[in-house]
Amino acid sequence: VSNAAKELHYLAGPEADVQCKKQGPPTSFFEFFQDCFEGFWPSVMSLSATHVFGGGDALVLVQDFAQLMRSQSLLSTDDFTGFGSNFSGGVPVIAATLGYQKCGTTMISDMLRLHPDVASKAAKELHYLAGPEADVQCKKQGPPSSFFEFFQDCFEGFWPSVGQVLLDFTPTYGTIQHVSTFKQNLRRLKESQAVFRFIAVLREPASRAISAVGMRRKNNEGDYGNLTDSELDERLSTKLRLRQERGASHRFITDGEYATALKDWLKTFSRDSLLVVNNAHLSKVRTWTRIYRHLGLEVPEFSTIRELIANTTAAYKLHQQEKYAKSGTQPYQASPLLIENLRDYYEPYNKQLWKLLGSPAWW
Repeated sequence: VSNAAKELHYLAGPEADVQCKKQGPPTSFFEFFQDCFEGFWPSVMSLSATHVFGGGDALVLVQDFAQLMRSQSLLSTDDFTGFGSNFSGGVPVIAATLGYQKCGTTMISDMLRLHPDVASKAAKELHYLAGPEADVQCKKQGPPSSFFEFFQDCFEGFWPSVGQVLLDFTPTYGTIQHVSTFKQNLRRLKESQAVFRFIAVLREPASRAISAVGMRRKNNEGDYGNLTDSELDERLSTKLRLRQERGASHRFITDGEYATALKDWLKTFSRDSLLVVNNAHLSKVRTWTRIYRHLGLEVPEFSTIRELIANTTAAYKLHQQEKYAKSGTQPYQASPLLIENLRDYYEPYNKQLWKLLGSPAWW
């Protein structure tokens, strides 16, 4: 789609022979289209072309305009979400979570699976890009050498259509132990006909650590199924002490050091591609409108979103009750002292996180 004139000169500077209704530069995309394309708003994949001639000043104008356009597509940063951007689609999308375990990735996965433009594998967590030791839920071990191989291995050769979203919600992708391997594997897929859009869902880290330990008992992993609350307190306290005194790494503790993993992540990928979600607001419609928009999905009616949230939450609670009944265990109740020690440990990491997001404190 183009203006009658090949060379618009709209971004070239005040002395340029502008072929639009008025002189640039604009303050918004809307103004650009009003001035140069008679208000026409392009659909996904339309292309508007112009030649820009000039020196450094013209380049600065172009860069300023590009930054302006980019900023208009960004989603709000507040106590609901951070980073992220509106995505207009036009290509198939892989929605991948950067974690973290016991932060709400199951709810996000279950909600997105109900959207008509989302295709997913039966397994929520594919682990395909996590490294050679991962429990891969695909036909063979990753990493792939191409998107074609990825779809062959994990989606039985299914190739998504334009605007369709595939899910890989593996909580370990963004953890300190796996983030480097995940990024390395993703670089193999950069030149492709599909894009990755990332979601990191975060929960108050002390409660996340306690929930992770409780999950071990609920699932009867190792000897955890036989441990009392006080014995679980001692085990988690030991992991915390080893982390503080020796720098020992254990997922119970390190998964809650969100700022460290996200800083590493942002060395390679842009903030636009990553939506950081506050677990405490997964029951809010506003959070879900941002998740849908970030993935390029059509946003359902608000009443539909509320119904989906209610049904998904109820189904999850019922499933957890069934798990506890099957294992014969009860939810883990950590001691007040352990909770206080965990919160004290995570406080400096939380401050780094608020600074990184540019948001008020979430907890």
